Amino acid sequence: MTHPPRERLRSYAEGQTDVTTRLLVEAHLALCPICLAHVAEDQRAGDRLPVATFHDELDLPPFQRVWSAVERVGVQARGRDAAVLPARLLASLPPPSGWRWVSAWPQRVKSALLIRDTDTGSELYLTYFSPGSTFPRHRHLGLEENVIVAGGYRSGDVRVDAGDWVTGPPGSEEMPTTEADEECWCLSRIEPPGVQFTGWRRWVVPLLVR
Repeated sequence: MTHPPRERLRSYAEGQTDVTTRLLVEAHLALCPICLAHVAEDQRAGDRLPVATFHDELDLPPFQRVWSAVERVGVQARGRDAAVLPARLLASLPPPSGWRWVSAWPQRVKSALLIRDTDTGSELYLTYFSPGSTFPRHRHLGLEENVIVAGGYRSGDVRVDAGDWVTGPPGSEEMPTTEADEECWCLSRIEPPGVQFTGWRRWVVPLLVR
């Protein structure tokens, strides 16, 4: 399993992260006992807890509720058209006022905008990959950080699985693809100016973030 930089964990333990980073770190901690122990150690050393939680600040679901919804939808949706997944996921969460969906052809891959941090402009997306699907090749204009919360995918020679922390530095490109018999759920934190698709999709698919 790949892990976030240690400074990310320290900032989280000290309550010094923006809301999108906080939820992303919580997603990884839910799947990684090693990093959970590091955070506990940092909190003991600093004699403090994070000053706020995702739920406290925004009245939106903490990661555990998002993860439970993902698990339920993943079980219910096997063998069904993946196009119904976003609606089912949204129905299991608090009212998603202000969220927007981004679909990249083909429709088997969809991303839901969960929240945008007003101070940093960073956005947090939940993306579902159906079996045998490909997210179009795209370039990271800003930093992208991901946590695989279920399943896995391959991008080039890199294979990622549940729990992995995946970083896409500015200027890098990727094209995630799932195997014919696997699904993938991925949380992605994207910093401005965002992500830009390559090829013809650059002109017809919306830019993530701005």
